[in-house]
Amino acid sequence: MLSFIASMFGYVMKFIYDIVQNYGLSIILFTFLVKLILLPLTIKQQKSMEKMQEIQPLYQELQRKYGNDSQRLSMEYQKLLKEKNMNMASGMGCSGCLLQLIQLPIILGLFYMMMSPLTYILKLPKEQIDNYKQNLNTYYAMQAIESAKGSGEELTSAQISEYMSGDYLENSRYLELVIAKQENLFNMEFMGLNLGNSTSDNRADFQYYILPALCVLVTYLSLYVSSKDMKKKQNKEVKPNNDEKNLSNVQEEMPMPDMRMMNIMMPLMTGYIAYIAPQGLALYWTTNSLLQFIQMIALKKLKKSEKKEN
Repeated sequence: MLSFIASMFGYVMKFIYDIVQNYGLSIILFTFLVKLILLPLTIKQQKSMEKMQEIQPLYQELQRKYGNDSQRLSMEYQKLLKEKNMNMASGMGCSGCLLQLIQLPIILGLFYMMMSPLTYILKLPKEQIDNYKQNLNTYYAMQAIESAKGSGEELTSAQISEYMSGDYLENSRYLELVIAKQENLFNMEFMGLNLGNSTSDNRADFQYYILPALCVLVTYLSLYVSSKDMKKKQNKEVKPNNDEKNLSNVQEEMPMPDMRMMNIMMPLMTGYIAYIAPQGLALYWTTNSLLQFIQMIALKKLKKSEKKEN
């Protein structure tokens, strides 16, 4: 399944690359395209979440009335959802589940595609890739032999044969990226970075820390603004006074520690993936998070302008 997704993404990426002739710009444009396709679903998710915020006080009222009768509470809640033109999935807070589920195969498909650009982007046959692998293996073997001779070691024919028969690429995580770079098959340079390299393999070069750091920062800002807006909405829905019932409601509406933990763990997780994965994936994730942040601000302003007009 992931191989199929990676192959489809490869066709799109190759089409964009043939136009702009820049791998980094191709990834950025690809990200714009994905966000554009998912925009209707994002808007639907936003509206669903807003409806959830609206019915929450009504649901709390039902809890006060029928809290001791779970069956009656469930029936009344279903009636409430029907009145508000909402389904049970939205009512259970799963409005954003579909969007999140779609994002996972996109990320994994992109990882497969960027890890094997010869297969999924250039569409080279396996036999040709194997030939490139053999040529590169021979190159590394000759380097090992020259290095041994340079250190003053006298090699026998058996030792040379052993060097030549060795598989120097067996444990390479990104074999096709190594081949593409060595054979100049695919230009992955972008603003001084090779997007086929990972930060973990270039720890001495500070430039390779830029994208993972940006990925962490933008993801954190996006989650922070989102959770802050949700908190404001929740606090507005609860009228502040001194009675104990409203006080308990405020406590129920306060963000849970798990949410605050997620706001920290999620950026760190994305940063770690951007650290170990090819820089191309880090560029996608950073661009996607930035576009998501801009989109969230834009939808927020659009909603405010609609309220003013009404």
